[in-house]
Amino acid sequence: MRELDLSAIRARLASKQGPTYWRSLEELAETPEFEEMLHREFPEHASEWNDPTGRRNFLKLMGASIALAGAAACTRQPEERIVPYVRQPEEIIPGRPLFFATAMPHGGFATPVLAESHMGRPTKIEPNPEHPTTKGGTDVYAQGSILTLYDPDRSKTISYRGEIRTWNDFAAAIGGAIAGRRNFQGGGLRILTETITSPTLTAQITAFMQSMPQAKWVVYDPITRDSARAGAKAAFNQDVETRYNLANADVILALDSDLLESSPGRLRYARDFADRRRLVEGNTKMNRLYAIESRISILGAKADHRLPLRASDIEPVARAIAGQLGVSGAAGEALPAGIDGRFIDALVKDPRPTAVNRSSSPAISSQRACITSRI
Repeated sequence: MRELDLSAIRARLASKQGPTYWRSLEELAETPEFEEMLHREFPEHASEWNDPTGRRNFLKLMGASIALAGAAACTRQPEERIVPYVRQPEEIIPGRPLFFATAMPHGGFATPVLAESHMGRPTKIEPNPEHPTTKGGTDVYAQGSILTLYDPDRSKTISYRGEIRTWNDFAAAIGGAIAGRRNFQGGGLRILTETITSPTLTAQITAFMQSMPQAKWVVYDPITRDSARAGAKAAFNQDVETRYNLANADVILALDSDLLESSPGRLRYARDFADRRRLVEGNTKMNRLYAIESRISILGAKADHRLPLRASDIEPVARAIAGQLGVSGAAGEALPAGIDGRFIDALVKDPRPTAVNRSSSPAISSQRACITSRI
């Protein structure tokens, strides 16, 4: 690609009036490479619609293609028999959906939902209004999970080197591999899983590891909660999952974290947060949300006061806030240079108690425990 003529681009901008928007310098410079890419962005022969002669020919070709496609489709399909139930299930009525309570795993945690099914096939995910964890809510992950059942790219059979195999072939192959390592007490065997919270599956893997003490169980997630767990362990001396009672929080400080997007209790937090902002039944005060983050988030977009910072500045600012709030071990911490102190002063002088949600740093998490205890 040719080098851009910046002087020509500046001259073009100087000759324009009003706001000018572009997605790249190539678009602004209108380079031949960009024009070619823009032309290829649209379907083939799309430019012929602007030419009356070309449009007529295009319609002729498309009409002939549709006619030929219809003629090719006039083939007799193989006969299929519809076999009725020998014993009609009492609860299944054609055309009437059934609902059953289930749970959707996400990030190592289960989200309770109701699955709508027609003739035994799940078709829609609905919230479970009777479950206290979600308080009758769902999110985009639960709504989109039903599509994975009918994903055309989802594997429908077991294959080995491009050839279809059966479950018996798979069991024989994996059984032979395990049997070959028994003399070595499982040495060389590796079990790779995502985060597991199922007691049954955990017990099965634990029993296998006891019979194969030299084997290793590796847990991998693209996005982990290792820092949050390390922070909780530093604060409470044990690996626990911290839960926040936003229903009782008058002021919330979010430190580069989004409780409404990816946390295990996101649905419960969203409902509690929204309930505290409803001026009903004599309630005249709403909760107040402060957000300090390095990227825009769902929670940050709803914040009453938001302070964008670099990710490297989040921890020093958190320590400075903890020091001004009187947290032991954080006294004397100063704000990094260049950060507006008015945001911090307003937060610290807020007359309400303060809650700080989970952070991505163990050091911040250990201070967070002391601050959250003030709710």
